Amino acid sequence: MNYADFMAVNHELLSSLRSIGLNQYEAKAYLSLASFGGHTAGELSERAELPRPRVYDVLSRLQDKGFVTIQQGRPVKYAAIPIGEATKTFKKHRQGELNEELSRIDEVGAQFAFKLKPSKAPQPGAEENVWTLKGRDMIYSKMASMLASAKSEVFLASPPESVLRKFDVHRKDFLKARQRGAQVNFVSPSVSPEITKIANNVVSASVPTRVLLADDQALVFLSDHGVKPEDETGVWLRSPHFVKTMKQALK
Repeated sequence: MNYADFMAVNHELLSSLRSIGLNQYEAKAYLSLASFGGHTAGELSERAELPRPRVYDVLSRLQDKGFVTIQQGRPVKYAAIPIGEATKTFKKHRQGELNEELSRIDEVGAQFAFKLKPSKAPQPGAEENVWTLKGRDMIYSKMASMLASAKSEVFLASPPESVLRKFDVHRKDFLKARQRGAQVNFVSPSVSPEITKIANNVVSASVPTRVLLADDQALVFLSDHGVKPEDETGVWLRSPHFVKTMKQALK
């Protein structure tokens, strides 16, 4: 079987390697080493049809990612690390990269908030009364912000499954709000024992919509609680009158 036929037969394996983060050359090199054993760089270049000037860079990256090891000798050969070991090492490699990226995001956010004057870039909600949210991540970020600023009273009204999911994500935020002196209230047909430990008040009732109220802010969920996370939508508004009306309806 020539190499073109070999790659055609093993196209799925090649695609799988690429799906976890190896580029085309890296995937071809690893698949060749794993299938045919140790090779010199020159042999691998010919076997995997890799450009000769690129083969050492490809092997170096595969070593860094934990997929390839060097077999000392004359000449030096390269061998594939068993896939189970390789993927464990690669997960740690990617986790380290992700942690660094998240740290950079935090740093940029802190620098941005410190250096940019509010008058030049007002925050959504500071001057606007209504803010549309799309996607559960954005909605939950806004929930966290509302709970972090709550000083007086918090209401979360939602069906049992939905209220539990939100509580699991924002457990610490609800607890900190209560510790600051805010009254924490849940409105749902049933709640978990963990919720009752934190709540000041639990109202056993069904409501036609899901809503979070925090002081003069309201977050109203517009989509059904069963939609995909990326399709979830909501509206945030700062309106003392609306919040007061909703609180009266929920009590």
